[in-house]
Amino acid sequence: MITKKKKVLLRNAFLLACLATMPEVYAQDLLLANNQQSKTQATHTASKKVLLAQVLQDLQHQYHVSFLYETQNLEGKLVAAYLTPTGKIEQDLDKLLANVNLRFAKINERTFAILPDTKTAEISLPSAFRPLTSPNETAEQGSGLAWLASSRPEILPNYVATKAPEWQITGKVTGANGEGLPGVTVLLKGTTTGSTSGPDGTYTLNIPEQAGTLVFSFIGYTTKELPVSGSGPVNVTLSEDTQALEEVVVVGYGTQKKEAVTGAITSVGAKQIAEIPVPNVQQAMQGRAAGVMVINQGSPGTAPNVRIRGIGSISFGTEPLYVVDGVPTGGLNNIDPKDIQSVDVLKDAAATAVYGSRAANGVVIITTKNGGRDGKFRVNLDSNVGVQNAYKMYDLLNTEQYVQYGTTLTRNNSATAGLPPRFDQLGQTIPGTNQTYGQTNTNWMEELFQPGLLTQHNLSLSGGTEKSQFYTSAGYYKQEGTMIGLGFDRYNARINSTHKISNFVTVGQTLTAGYNQQDYDNSAQRSRIVNAIRMVPYLPVTNPLVNSGYREIDGADSNDPDNPVRLSLLNTAERRNTNIIGNINVELRFTNWLRFKTIGGVDYFNNLDFQRQPQFSSGSKSNASLILQNNRNTGRTLLTTNQLTFDKTFGDHYVNAIAVYERQGNKSLQENITGNQPNNTFETLYNATQQVTNFQRFETLLISYLTRLNYEYKAKYLVSASFRRDGFSVFAPGNKWGNFPGASVGWRVTEEPFMKGLTTLSELKLRASYGSVGFNNIGAYPWQANALVNNANYQFGGTSPVNSSYYNGISNTQLGWEITRMVNYGVDFGFLNNRVTFSAEYFDRTTTDDNRLILQVPTAPSFGFTGATVAQNVGKMKNSGVEFQLGYNESDKAFKWSVNANASVIKNKVVEMSPALPFLDAGANQDFGNTDFTRTAPGEPIQSFYGWVIDGIYQSQDEVNADNVKPTTDARATAQVLNPNITADQLNGIKGYRQNERTSAGDFKYRDLNGDGKIDNNDRTFLGSPWPTFQYGLNASANYRNFDLSLFLQGVIGNKIYNATRVQLEGGQRLFNAGTAVLNAWTPTNTNTDVPRMIASDPNGNNRTSGRFLEDGSYARLKNISLGYTIPQAALSSFSNGKIGGIRIYVQATNLFTITDYSGLDPEVGALQGQGATLLTNGVDFGQYPQPRSFVGGLQITL
Repeated sequence: MITKKKKVLLRNAFLLACLATMPEVYAQDLLLANNQQSKTQATHTASKKVLLAQVLQDLQHQYHVSFLYETQNLEGKLVAAYLTPTGKIEQDLDKLLANVNLRFAKINERTFAILPDTKTAEISLPSAFRPLTSPNETAEQGSGLAWLASSRPEILPNYVATKAPEWQITGKVTGANGEGLPGVTVLLKGTTTGSTSGPDGTYTLNIPEQAGTLVFSFIGYTTKELPVSGSGPVNVTLSEDTQALEEVVVVGYGTQKKEAVTGAITSVGAKQIAEIPVPNVQQAMQGRAAGVMVINQGSPGTAPNVRIRGIGSISFGTEPLYVVDGVPTGGLNNIDPKDIQSVDVLKDAAATAVYGSRAANGVVIITTKNGGRDGKFRVNLDSNVGVQNAYKMYDLLNTEQYVQYGTTLTRNNSATAGLPPRFDQLGQTIPGTNQTYGQTNTNWMEELFQPGLLTQHNLSLSGGTEKSQFYTSAGYYKQEGTMIGLGFDRYNARINSTHKISNFVTVGQTLTAGYNQQDYDNSAQRSRIVNAIRMVPYLPVTNPLVNSGYREIDGADSNDPDNPVRLSLLNTAERRNTNIIGNINVELRFTNWLRFKTIGGVDYFNNLDFQRQPQFSSGSKSNASLILQNNRNTGRTLLTTNQLTFDKTFGDHYVNAIAVYERQGNKSLQENITGNQPNNTFETLYNATQQVTNFQRFETLLISYLTRLNYEYKAKYLVSASFRRDGFSVFAPGNKWGNFPGASVGWRVTEEPFMKGLTTLSELKLRASYGSVGFNNIGAYPWQANALVNNANYQFGGTSPVNSSYYNGISNTQLGWEITRMVNYGVDFGFLNNRVTFSAEYFDRTTTDDNRLILQVPTAPSFGFTGATVAQNVGKMKNSGVEFQLGYNESDKAFKWSVNANASVIKNKVVEMSPALPFLDAGANQDFGNTDFTRTAPGEPIQSFYGWVIDGIYQSQDEVNADNVKPTTDARATAQVLNPNITADQLNGIKGYRQNERTSAGDFKYRDLNGDGKIDNNDRTFLGSPWPTFQYGLNASANYRNFDLSLFLQGVIGNKIYNATRVQLEGGQRLFNAGTAVLNAWTPTNTNTDVPRMIASDPNGNNRTSGRFLEDGSYARLKNISLGYTIPQAALSSFSNGKIGGIRIYVQATNLFTITDYSGLDPEVGALQGQGATLLTNGVDFGQYPQPRSFVGGLQITL
C-alpha cells in the first residue's frame, strides 16, 4: 500500500529526475556561464518585487553557476530585489528561497537544482526511482539522467540506463603550463549533454552521435570549442582570460571592480612582473604603466628611480609610497618579483587620498601570492641561468695616439713646456715584465668590463580549499656586474596564508624575509669608468714587484688616475641588508554587509654599508694604513590598522563605506664609525686609530583617521569620496595635523538604455576626480635648529676653555606639509566585447598656495649665522599631461595574441620660488668643467640644463681680435671716467677681452646674450630639460599550440642628456688618456670640425657647461624578448606517469638592442649615486654604470 508520505516522496523523486529530461526545463543552463561579465543589470528597486527567475539569472552570472528547475515551480513567484551577494552561493539561495516555498539541492560545485520546499520532499526511498527507467526514454533523456545519476548517486542510487551511449569521449583539460584543470565544464554544443573534469583535469563524456562540437568553459579561462569526430582522446589547453583576471583591482584599504573604478589606477599582472630577470619590482614596472617613469641607475642591486606623473618636490626625493600587503615599506630589493600577484599604481588624488600625507608622489600597492581554493597542492619551480655583458665601450687612444695627443696638448699650452719623462722612456722594459712601454697597449675598458653570470631560482608550494589557503616560497637571485668587482646576491623566503575559522572569523598573515649583499662602486664622480678613461695605455694592469700587485701611475707620467682594476678588486664597498616585512590580520564578519578587520604589520630593516681601503704601496699611489668604515642603519616600523567596512546593495543602489584608524610608529638608529689599522691583518674597528664615531637616533609617529564612501546607482552612475586626517610628529606644535580630501565621479554610458543597440561598443566610461595629497618624507623634525653639542670651546673669565654648544641657524615653527592639488579627467572605451580597449587621461597636479614646497632659504646676514639656511614653505610647482593605454586581445583562435601599448606626455614647470632664493644651481665639479650643470628657476622645468651657447670655433686670431675691439673700447672708456688724467700710453695699454686674454684660434666662440661685449655668467641660458616629453611602452605576446612568444619595447623621446663623460674623453684638461674624438680636434690644417683645439688647462673654458656636451637622450629599447615551449601533456604523462603537471622551457634576451643617437654607453641616465650626489643632477652622465645585455635560458616545472 502506498501511503500519503510515500506518494509525496515518489512525486518529488520523479520531479527531480525529470529536471534533466523534460524539454521545457532550463537544462541548457548546464553550460556554466562563460568568462564574460554579464551585462544584465537589475531594474527593480527596493520597493518592488521581481520575478524569481530573473534574480536566479543574475546569481548565475555573479557566481558562474547553473540552475536546474521546472518552469512551473517558478511561474508567478516574486521576490524582493536581490541584495548584495555574500560571497557564498548557498547563503544567498537560502535567503532568496525562504519565502517562496522552495529549496535547493547541490548537484556539484557549480550546479544547483531548485525544488519545492516540503519536509517530506527528502528523497530516501530507492524504490521511488524504479519507474524512471522507462523503455520509452529518448537517447537525450537517458544521457541527461546518466549525468544526474553520476553527479549525485545519492539522489538517483538505483538509476539504470535503458540505452547505452553510442560514443564515449575522453581527454584532459590543461592550463598554459600543462597543469590539469579540475572542474572544467565540457558540453556537447547544442545539447544538454555535459560533464566536468576531475581533479587531474581528465574527463569522460558520452555523446549520442559520432560528430559534434565540444565546448570547454572554466572560470578565469577563455571558453574554447573543438570539433570531435568519433571516439578517442580529445585534449585541450585553456588560456587565461586576462580580462576576467583583471576585473578586480586593488585600491587603498580594499578592492574594487575594474568597471566601477573612477580614479586613475593602472594594474600590472604577475606574468608581466615576473617575465624580466631583474632583482626588484621597480625595474619590472618600467614601461608597463602610462605616466610612470622608471630610470635604472647604478650597479646591480641599486634601486631605480621611479616617478609617477612628474616630479613632486624640489628639495626631497620623488619616490612613490610602496605598500606591500597593507604595510608601507621601502625595502623592495628583498621581495622576489616572482612572488608578486599584482602591482596597482594609484596616480590621482581620488585613488591616493586615502594615504593622505604620503601620497603626493603616487602610491604603488603590491599584492603577493596566496594559494588557490580548488583543493589541489601545487609545487612550482622556476629556474634560469644566463650571461650578461656590456654591449658598448668607449674607443680610447692607443699608446702611439696618446703620445701624439699628449704632445699636442702640452705644447699648445706652452711651446717650451716639458713633456712627461715617460715619453722619452717608451723603449725601456717595464719592470717585472719582458716588454717595453711602447709595446704595451692596454685597453682599460676591456680590462674593466667582463661577462657576468645572471641566475635566478624560485621554488613555491601552494594550495588550499574554500576554508584555508597557503603560499610559501624560497628564492635566490645572483647578478654579477659587467664591471669587475660589482654584483648583487639575494636570498628570500615567504609564507602567506588565510584561514576561515568560521563564518564569523577569518585570520591571515603574510611574511617575507630577505637578505641581500651588494658590491658597488662608491667612487661617485671619479667612477671606475672615469678612471678607465684616464689611465694611460702604455702601462700594464699588474706589477708583481709591489705588494698591491697592480701597476700605478708615477711621477714620470705627469698625471694621477687610479688603476680601475685595483680599485675594483682590492677596495671593498659592500652593502648587506636584512629585511622582514609581514602582517597578521583578523577579520570579523558580523553580517553579510558589515565586517571589521584589524591588521598588525611590521617592517624591520638592518642595513650595513661596509667600506675598506687596504694598506698598499705601488708607485705614487699608496695607503699607509688600512682604512675601515662601518655605516649601519637599523630600525623598525610598527603598523596598526583597524578598519570597519560596510558593503550593501539596496535595490539599484550599492554602497561601500570604510572607516579606518591607523597608527604607524618608526624607530631607527644610525651609527657611522671610521678608523685605521696599521696593516690589512686587523680588519676591525676595535682599537682603531683616528677613529671617528657618529650616532643618531630617530623616532617618528603618524596617526591617521580616514573614511571613504563608494556609491553606485544601477552600476552606471558612480561616486567616490574620501577624507583622511594625518597627524605627524616631525612638524612643530600647531602644524602637526593635515587634512586630505579626495572625490571622483564616473558615468558608464554603455549601461544607458539608448546605448544598448551599439553591440560593437562594449564599454564607455567617463571619469573625473579632484583632491589634495601630501608629502611628509622630509626627514626628522626639519623645523628645528639642531644644536652643535660640544663643538666649540669657550673661556669664562680667566678659567680654562670648556666644551660649549651652539646653534648655527634658526627654527621655523610655521613649517608645514608639502600639499599637492590634483585634477584628473579620464575616458575608458571597450570594443568587441572588450577585445579592444582604450583609455585616455588628462591630469594636473599643482602645489597648493597654503602648503608650498619646502626650500632651504638663506638667512639674512644680520641674523649672525654665516651661510645658514632655514626650511620654509615657499616653492610652487606644476605637473600636467596626458596618458593613453591601448590594448587588443585575440584569444578565440588557435593562434592567440595580444598587444598592449601605453604612452604619456608630461610637462613640468617650477611656478614660484623665494625672493631670497630665486633659483638653485647644481652640479659644479672641477673634473667636469667646474661650472654648474642645472638651474631650477620659475618658468622652467625643474633642474633644466643651464649654460652658454656656442657660436662656432674661432678660425683665426683676427676673428678673436675683432671680437675684442668692443671690450677694449669699453674698458678704456671706463678707465677715463675713473681717471680723467690717464695718459695716452696708459690708455693704449688697456686691453679688453670678449672671453679672456688666452682665447685663440681653435677655441669656442660663445654667444653674448646680454650684448655687453663680454662673456661671463650673465650670458648663460636654459639649454634643455632632462625630462622626456613623450614616453611609451609596448608589450606583445602570442601563443600557438605549445609555443609562446612575448616581447617588450620601451622608450622615451624629447629629453636631453648632459654627457659630462665627454669632458674626460675629449676635454683635454690634463695629460689623461682620452677618446679617439680628440684626433679630430681643431688645428690650423683641420678646421672643419666641431672639436676645439686641445690645450692643457683649458684657458678658454671650452669645457664649461654648454651645448657642446648636451645630447638628445631619446631611445627605443627592446627591453625583453622571450620564447617558450611547453611539453605536450600526452608526452609528459608518458614519461612522468602523471606526476608532473607541466614543463616549460624558455629562452629570453634583455636589452637586446637600443636605437638612439646618444654617444654615451647608455641613454638611460639617472641621478649620480654615492658621495657628491645631489638631487638636482638627473640626466647628467658622470660615467655611470650602463645597463647590460643579457641572455637567459630557463625551466619551469609544475607538480
